Amino acid sequence: QLILVEGPPGSGKSTTARNLAAEISNVGKSCQCFLEWSTDNPIAIGDDQHLGQAIASSIARESDVLQQWRRFAQTSKTNNLVTVMESRFWQTSLMLMYAAGHPVESILESNQRVIENIDELNPVLIYFAIDNIKVFATRMIQIKDAEWQTAGNEGSWSQHIFDALDSQKWFTDRGLTGFGGMGTFLEEWALVAEILYARVTFSKIMIRNPNQDWSSAMQQMRGFLGLG
Repeated sequence: QLILVEGPPGSGKSTTARNLAAEISNVGKSCQCFLEWSTDNPIAIGDDQHLGQAIASSIARESDVLQQWRRFAQTSKTNNLVTVMESRFWQTSLMLMYAAGHPVESILESNQRVIENIDELNPVLIYFAIDNIKVFATRMIQIKDAEWQTAGNEGSWSQHIFDALDSQKWFTDRGLTGFGGMGTFLEEWALVAEILYARVTFSKIMIRNPNQDWSSAMQQMRGFLGLG
């Protein structure tokens, strides 16, 4: 009943989530899709325009988020819907907590508490892993900056991200800022994500560098989900 799509920023999660939701609907199953910043997302963490605040409050918000997962699971048991959820399992929850200074062991424990609440939904995890994250981040910034301008936002996406991250504890403790700081953070977060992935006990698939061959990546996901 629950398909979790995770991976670093810009790895194709939103497009994948939308495509999978459409394919699931096409085979006759009722499906809902919640993207990273969907305003109706049942796991509320704030909005992208106030990312710095969302990161800074992520640790204090942990118990509320767990309650939201619990309510979501209870509702999902009765509504007979398949839910495709992008980023909430790790990126806009645990990754934000990590940026705010939460230690790795606490991150792992937090994720385990969420798993215990959603396990009855028979969740599955699709995780995109990127090998050379700093090279990937350069291209990702170009794409995100273009999308940011197309949406009519002021400034650039990259500066928006740097402003949100530079004041967070993980960054100030290491004296890191800007693109270099973000790249180093994403490299370290990828190591944490590998540990999280290894500890997930329900059905899961890791697709490495999906951006290099999207046709093959989608084929792997369809096979994994039994979509043919």
